[in-house]
Amino acid sequence: MIRIERTAPAPTDLRAGDALVQAMHQAVSDRPGVAGGKDEPFTFDNKIYGATPVKDALIAMQHGKCAYCEGDFRAFSYGDTEHQRPKAYSQQNVGAPTIRPGYYWLAYDWTNLVLSCERCNRSRKKNLFPLRNPDARATTPEAVANEEPLLLDPTGDEDPRAHIRFENSVPTGLSEIGWTTIECLNLDRIELNGVRWRYFRHVTALQKLVRAGLLPGASAEAQADGHDAAAELEVMAQAQEPFSAMVLDTLGR
Repeated sequence: MIRIERTAPAPTDLRAGDALVQAMHQAVSDRPGVAGGKDEPFTFDNKIYGATPVKDALIAMQHGKCAYCEGDFRAFSYGDTEHQRPKAYSQQNVGAPTIRPGYYWLAYDWTNLVLSCERCNRSRKKNLFPLRNPDARATTPEAVANEEPLLLDPTGDEDPRAHIRFENSVPTGLSEIGWTTIECLNLDRIELNGVRWRYFRHVTALQKLVRAGLLPGASAEAQADGHDAAAELEVMAQAQEPFSAMVLDTLGR
């Protein structure tokens, strides 16, 4: 996972959700403890946060990669418009009780949206949003500032690489936040580790070519191969490339 700069303005399509959020606020005010609860759950319009212009903006912002695992999935699926703070209800961890209502006021908020591959979102993340102090979970917009999330937001102020690093192709946590994020998103799942391993082998093979080209007495061909390999490594380390965090760690950067 790398930090993603949210430089683009909010797509205008999201404004269609403003009235819906106001209606939910009013419902909570009129029926506290009922509106948004299990017996009266809120409904959300996925045609708004899942609109093509919104997804296109997220794809551009994230270089076409999943915000969590950094895989480029576009050839195989459309991906999910994922809510970092869950909109309908939340859970502290897998199997924990559901907490309702969720962060409904962020359902159409640009700062709460990322694009995720289906595996990261639907298989594990779902409605998980662990906090250091679960009792501080926000039920109003103003209370969000009191939360201490244990799930990394790739678009937030924290650099994910300060909390998660890679040993070969396997992520390891450097902090409680890092380990919790790996667990919540299942970032060390076997299939994902396998794909990253192939990238890792490519990186290490290119490194060997670079070193061979720098040896005293290296042939002109070896030097040229080393030069090309170094250029390819620079490309693979860029933010728009898949698994760039792992590549950077493999290169010792």
